[in-house]
Amino acid sequence: MIKKYNYYEELGVDFKASKSEIKSAYRSLAKKYHPDKGGDKEKFLIIQNAWETLNDPVKRQSYDSQFYPIDKSQNSENTEWKENLKNNTYSSSKTDKDIEEWIKNIYMPINKSLNQIIKPLNNEIKELSADPYDDLLMEQFCNYINKSRKKIDKVTRLYKTYDIPKSLSNLGLDLYHCFSQVQDALEELDRYTHGYVDDYLFDGKEMMKEAKRIQTKMTAHKKTMSFS
Repeated sequence: MIKKYNYYEELGVDFKASKSEIKSAYRSLAKKYHPDKGGDKEKFLIIQNAWETLNDPVKRQSYDSQFYPIDKSQNSENTEWKENLKNNTYSSSKTDKDIEEWIKNIYMPINKSLNQIIKPLNNEIKELSADPYDDLLMEQFCNYINKSRKKIDKVTRLYKTYDIPKSLSNLGLDLYHCFSQVQDALEELDRYTHGYVDDYLFDGKEMMKEAKRIQTKMTAHKKTMSFS
């Protein structure tokens, strides 16, 4: 029989604990029980599972539903946006002016923000690698992640402000996929900072590489464009 754990008790937090409280508790316990630091491997895996469950809104909601009814209202927002994305791609005017405005007001500022996130990553990781368990170095790395997340939040809001001209549908979708990759990469990097699991760091770096590849593709696409 598989033993079931109370993840809130394992992390030492209340059922209604905020995400920041869960994050703080997990990070403290992960440092204490990490096998590389001579900690208890079994205990570390338990708190790792607790973090991965309670940090993810969907997983936490599913876990909490064992005790309380599920509120499905929050789950519909992302699905609705993705559906609208497909529809909005073809809803704007077809003029060159629309294209130029979308490039100027959406593509260029978003691409600039993505550069400000992607380019510093290797140097940030290099500095942290001097001693990942040093609190100051980890704080600096976390600051990079937090600032980058704020940029991605702005990017997401900006992307929704203009409909994508039909002739730019491929470029628009590439842009969406690019910043989505960056967003996912930051989530993986953040998970690494809480548990020092190298797989998260590796996955985050690979996702950033994929975002960079998409960026290069978009740049080449944009160079082929001409306006009358």
